[in-house]
Amino acid sequence: MTRAVRIDFVSDVVCPWCVVGLKSLQTAIANAADVLTAEVHFQPFELN
Repeated sequence: MTRAVRIDFVSDVVCPWCVVGLKSLQTAIANAADVLTAEVHFQPFELN
């Protein structure tokens, strides 16, 4: 039985660390595909 999870990913589109975090998140979701179904929602944020 898989569990549904909603993930709000808050990031700045020009931040390189946000891209690293997104790739790590996608890898983790792929590794846990037999346990959960993730729905990722992107939320914008402007770093100053």
